[in-house]
Amino acid sequence: MNSIRSRRKATRKVKTSHTPANIENLRIIRAKTRRAIKSTKRKSWQSFVSKINSRTSIKKVWTMVRKITGKPSTSPIWHLKVNNVEVSSFPDIANTIAQTFSNNSSLVNYSNKYQSFRRQAENQQLKFKSSNYENYNNPFFLDELTDAISKSHDRVYSCWPG
Repeated sequence: MNSIRSRRKATRKVKTSHTPANIENLRIIRAKTRRAIKSTKRKSWQSFVSKINSRTSIKKVWTMVRKITGKPSTSPIWHLKVNNVEVSSFPDIANTIAQTFSNNSSLVNYSNKYQSFRRQAENQQLKFKSSNYENYNNPFFLDELTDAISKSHDRVYSCWPG
């Protein structure tokens, strides 16, 4: 959308040169952008509503309502595009993401100075002595456990359907 591009440009201009003229220009462009977004949403909604019939699923309607109101989508990732190749099976998506993380974490991305420091640190013998009297090893009572569980919240985070 051109008005959003113009708003970003005007915002950058104000950040670099904070003059009254630039600030006023930004205010005008922001107002125009808000108006354009509102109009575009209205047109999109009208177009969508005109296509609704008795066979349109309620899920499709509510998805559109969420999009127009700006709420984030909760739909899972169904495909991933890497180097113009589309990956769509869940194991392939997971492996592709894992490979990307692996490549980004590779030693190739670190400076020689860091690699030297890392080799030195890895060769040092760890000195871990535990008397098992640390606070986290202290015994606790059943009512403390019950209290902790009651204060916790069930949260399920999933990006896969099912």
